[in-house]
Amino acid sequence: MPRPADDWWADVEQDFLACLEGEGSTSIATIARRLAISEDAASSLVAILAREGKVRISVVERVRRGDEAAEERDTMADQEQTALWAEANRRVLDDLSELSIAAVKETLLESVDTAQRTFRLIGANAKALSQAVDRVHATAEQTGQRVQETLSTSASRAREAVRRAA
Repeated sequence: MPRPADDWWADVEQDFLACLEGEGSTSIATIARRLAISEDAASSLVAILAREGKVRISVVERVRRGDEAAEERDTMADQEQTALWAEANRRVLDDLSELSIAAVKETLLESVDTAQRTFRLIGANAKALSQAVDRVHATAEQTGQRVQETLSTSASRAREAVRRAA
């Protein structure tokens, strides 16, 4: 599983700052060599860390350009820096997609759980309703029998009363 982008950046920062341990100060070229990155990439890291107040830039040197080696080095440095940022972007996108997938999974699981609880409640309500219908049916049968008995008794008494009167 890829690590979050913040962890990756923390590792880069830690490795960079480790290059300064013991010596207190060093050149961009030395840092680039130790980290196996281009001088331009190392310069970018110095600028970022200086903005964050984690390092101080104390020496500036004029770069003499014009020879083919310097131009080739610049091109390679640009390519390395592009590759570095591309890798960082890829890691961030991977982390974001994992986060998005995890959020969708969590939401889906919550929805399924809610649906299951809803169906259990519906089932319990249906059972309670069925029991209530059974009780009403039993009560109606009992009431019907009592009414029939009462009418039968009343009819028998009425016949008996008519017979006696006749």
